[in-house]
Amino acid sequence: MELNDLVSRTWEENILFNVLLELTYQCNLDCFFCYNDRSLQGKPLGLKRYQELLHELAGMGVLNLILSGGEPLAHPDFWNIGALARELGFVIRIKSNGHALRPDVARRLKDEVAPFIIDISLHGASAAVHDRQTRVPGSFKRLMQNLEGLREQGLRVKLNATLTSWNEHQLDAMHELADNLGLLLQVDPQVTPRDDGDRTPQTIRASDAGLQRLEELLRKRNPQAGPSCDGMESSTGDAKHCGTGSSSLAIDPYGNVYPCVALRRSLGNLHEQSVCDIWHGNPVLEELRGAMREVARQVRVLEKNGNPVRFCPGQAHNLSGNPAQIYPAATQTLSLSIKANQNSRHPG
Repeated sequence: MELNDLVSRTWEENILFNVLLELTYQCNLDCFFCYNDRSLQGKPLGLKRYQELLHELAGMGVLNLILSGGEPLAHPDFWNIGALARELGFVIRIKSNGHALRPDVARRLKDEVAPFIIDISLHGASAAVHDRQTRVPGSFKRLMQNLEGLREQGLRVKLNATLTSWNEHQLDAMHELADNLGLLLQVDPQVTPRDDGDRTPQTIRASDAGLQRLEELLRKRNPQAGPSCDGMESSTGDAKHCGTGSSSLAIDPYGNVYPCVALRRSLGNLHEQSVCDIWHGNPVLEELRGAMREVARQVRVLEKNGNPVRFCPGQAHNLSGNPAQIYPAATQTLSLSIKANQNSRHPG
């Protein structure tokens, strides 16, 4: 079975396929636009509960396990959790800022966790821009050193960047940097509010010119480029827009369970229920699965001329309370995509 066929099946049959664990909100950087709600409080999941959870997920047939944060390596039990995940056969993805991945840590990561891929954040093509966003001097230099060490270990790495008004002038340079490193760079055009509703990060949203340049680059480098989500690179069918609530879950450090990392609507808590009980027969999930069909219908109408709509149900929920509500930024990127398409056909 092809991967796309498998993914489509998980969406349609509501098979839990991807789980993202936000292990901790602790971080060794202080990124200006970080979406984590660091004021959130609760009883953290302990190692024993994580061990039980991983066995539950393995029993449910979950394939993809994403270890995130904050900075996941800052969790005191990261190595125990990662090693057990490997033992249980998960395809492990780690989302890191890369600051702690020194050569000795990279070797240990390869030997003990063996991740399928490591997603690392890039905030600019120079120290001045990157360090401005991380608010930690020297973070760009450390990242470049650590990326070289990860390559030497043979670890698979992908770079992720959020486009902002601070780094949009380096968009071409960031792609050139990634090319020189032999790494894929994925750029997110949207700066989201924090999970507590604080919209301060959006004060550095990219300009229309920056967003249009991104659309032009995407069209030039990958004509089929489209929206992406954790554990799923693109939509694979017409029935549902994405796997939110149909094949994916996100779990925060305190055991709160959400349909995905971007859609923070509570489904339950692991201190009170098993993940299996939360997944089956949950009325919120049933509602969201219907919403994903409605989103797909709306997006197909908008995409009738072949230009991709970068619509995130989580962003829609955060802005309006309705995951199926088309929000301004989605139609804005559609308009810019159309302009980029016109420019590619009539350069100059």
